Amino acid sequence: MKTAKLRKIDIYIIISLACTTVFLIMLIVTKGAIAKWLAMEESFGGAYTDHFRCICYVSDIKHFYFKTTDASFPPFAFLLYYLLVLINPPEEPWDLMAWDDVMWYRYNMLVYIMLIIVISLFFKLMVDLFLPDEDKIRTTFLMLAILLSAPFMSGSIERGNIAYLVVVMVLAALYLKDKDSAVCREAALLLIAMAAGIKLYPAVAGFIYVKEKRWKEGVRLVIYGLLFFFVPFAFVGGVPALQEYCRFTLLLGKQSYCSWTNIRNYLLSISRVLGQYENSLSFVKYFIMIETLYLLLCVISLLKTKERWKTGLYIAGAMSLYVPYSYRYVACYMAIPLVMYFAEKQENQKAIYAILFGLSFTVPFYGYFTGIESDFFIFTPLYIIMIYAFFEEWIYPLVKKASGLKAVKKSI
Repeated sequence: MKTAKLRKIDIYIIISLACTTVFLIMLIVTKGAIAKWLAMEESFGGAYTDHFRCICYVSDIKHFYFKTTDASFPPFAFLLYYLLVLINPPEEPWDLMAWDDVMWYRYNMLVYIMLIIVISLFFKLMVDLFLPDEDKIRTTFLMLAILLSAPFMSGSIERGNIAYLVVVMVLAALYLKDKDSAVCREAALLLIAMAAGIKLYPAVAGFIYVKEKRWKEGVRLVIYGLLFFFVPFAFVGGVPALQEYCRFTLLLGKQSYCSWTNIRNYLLSISRVLGQYENSLSFVKYFIMIETLYLLLCVISLLKTKERWKTGLYIAGAMSLYVPYSYRYVACYMAIPLVMYFAEKQENQKAIYAILFGLSFTVPFYGYFTGIESDFFIFTPLYIIMIYAFFEEWIYPLVKKASGLKAVKKSI
């Protein structure tokens, strides 16, 4: 009698939920100390900071770009936050640092909870649409594993970062873009343009249309993208606001600091471990070159790959690991290829990816005992995923071809 093989989706669910369960037990054992190790809030301005900080800024919609150097999103994102101000308007604009006041002002927290529930329901809808042959119990556990993972639970959701919404928008766009319905295909273009209008980096998804030579749709996508980027400036201060935003964005692009997130800062963290951080000014320029080459490799690999899920991987890989100034929540973008990976046929799903996704989209409790920052254990498996994917895309075919040539010569 043959024993059924463990499916890749089950491998991921088991790894992810097992680690998260141990973390929950350790919350009791360590009397909450492990939560302090995991959470972002103490070091990064408090829980839900990004959400209520943005609401705070746009309460003075015409002037916030001129009052703070911390308004890092394009104006389309801030217009979405302004809708939340209209739902629960203050008597007068909040002070720039009154984030806690915004959080507890009337029903702002209730609105935030409602938004997370709605986004999560759309996320579950996208998972079900990508995995129509999976039973609902399995997709429910998959969703549970993803949402309880560190990138989501103690990342985008705890921080209140809009990255979660962007994940759902890009997933929806990738699902709709190949539909027979012209409305669905146009909706995909609008979703990518709006996602780029929120976070800029989803614009990488536009290279799909270049790859597939869908030139007319590509042109419309560029037009939509320009509209969603430039037109909202008319509502937040006009051309001077655009100048301020560009100045601040360029400033952020030059920032370097030790973290285990994006490439430049990951390498800086390694230099610190090696005792070379004090010399970092002399070689950080090389780290910037490496991250730029990485971005180009993601784009070229996107154009080259024949695997659908890896298209999502290279898009998310650019969004998650390239961004010069980023925190843990950017790991959420890798949920896009995670879902697309499970949509592949069983024989096309390699176990190594399920294992590595399981190690990233979980709560890595084991890192607590090392004294190393939790982000190291979240992002390192993602780097390994990208390195292995690049190896499969570029190196393995060359090795296989060379081996074939040797075999032919021997036969001759």
